[in-house]
Amino acid sequence: MDIRVILSVLYRASVVLGVERSVCCGLHVVLLVRMFLTFCLLFIGLHVSDGCILVNRSESLRITAYTGGSVLLPCYCTDLHTKPQTGFTWKYNTKGDEWEKISSESGQYRDRVQLVNGQSQGNLSLLISHLTEEDGGQYQCYVQAVGNVYITLTVKGCTLINLKSQTITAHIGGSVLLPCSCPDLHTTPEEFTWEKRNIFKSRWEEISSESDQYRDRVQLVNGHSPGNLSLLISHLTEEDGGDYRCGVKQSEHIYVRINFEEDPSKSTAVVNVQTRPTTSIPSSSSSSQTPEGTAFSQTASLEFFIFIPVLLLLAVGGVFYWRYRAGQRRVQMESGEQRGRKEQGTQDEVMYSTVVHSNTARTPTATDAGDKTEYATIRVN
Repeated sequence: MDIRVILSVLYRASVVLGVERSVCCGLHVVLLVRMFLTFCLLFIGLHVSDGCILVNRSESLRITAYTGGSVLLPCYCTDLHTKPQTGFTWKYNTKGDEWEKISSESGQYRDRVQLVNGQSQGNLSLLISHLTEEDGGQYQCYVQAVGNVYITLTVKGCTLINLKSQTITAHIGGSVLLPCSCPDLHTTPEEFTWEKRNIFKSRWEEISSESDQYRDRVQLVNGHSPGNLSLLISHLTEEDGGDYRCGVKQSEHIYVRINFEEDPSKSTAVVNVQTRPTTSIPSSSSSSQTPEGTAFSQTASLEFFIFIPVLLLLAVGGVFYWRYRAGQRRVQMESGEQRGRKEQGTQDEVMYSTVVHSNTARTPTATDAGDKTEYATIRVN
């Protein structure tokens, strides 16, 4: 209540009392003092009641969190700028009706609890970080002479799922993912380990990215899911084969075995191609070549894709060979015909004559030399 209102009331009361001056002066003073004291007490009471009023006072709240994470236990006044005048405390229920004050200086909560009021004096909330399963239970925010707020905190831990043994087949030089996870991927285990069975020493040895065998070859793939504990091993070698286990608690493990098999992508496909020289025009049909049989069905598709290009190459080669042979035969035939024509022409142009000499004298006869003159062409080889 405003002080000016109180003074105004007192003034009016004094005026009323002043009108009745016929009353004894002593009685007037006593009444005035009583009224003043009454208004003072009323003012003090109103001021106190206008202080911190807890939200959810005397109620019980339930909050769920996960191990390894953080949780905020809410407790604040209706007016965040109002500071409790009588002080406040946070308590944890140990057993039954026993409550223990929470302190960041000692005990279970050392360096793990803090207030988050900041500039808001009426915010009394408590932040607990690096949660463990032991942090679960009942909490109390207590403001003296005002009230309290009860909170039940449940902290979920990591319990491994699918504890059955698994066998994974991998390839040397490749990568493999060993599965291991919590039921809730938001859960961060307090601690966990990956181990490999040493068959020579008959014991389990912890896997570390700093060790010689696994240096720069192992990593977790949890990303934004802290509950995913799967292990990725890359550049596999023969020594990586064997038994592995993922452990969160000493009594809970997931067992995984790695076996190796030949990588089908690295197998060699052999194609036998046979060609025979021929003088005849090749037919359009070509003999098919079948790759050598293999025991792995995975290589069938690879051999098929190799076989088709080989057939195409043979077909193209056959066409070019046929055209080449046809051209040669045509040239041979043309040269033979030309040679035959030349020989025939030579035989036609040669004339043979026989001259007979006689000793009998005959009367000279005049002949026309121009009409009966014959020319013979004599070819000297």
